[in-house]
Amino acid sequence: MLILVWFVVCIIFIFVQLILEGSGHALEVFALLTAIALFLINKLGKKKTK
Repeated sequence: MLILVWFVVCIIFIFVQLILEGSGHALEVFALLTAIALFLINKLGKKKTK
């Protein structure tokens, strides 16, 4: 599961850097997208165990 989280965070980071490389809001967008992705991974992980 930790490897999945690591890959998702890296992929989000790459996309944010490609799209918003010169923007001052890249860090905020990265943090928001990472939080949403981790929330969804957590929900999917709990759904499988039930």
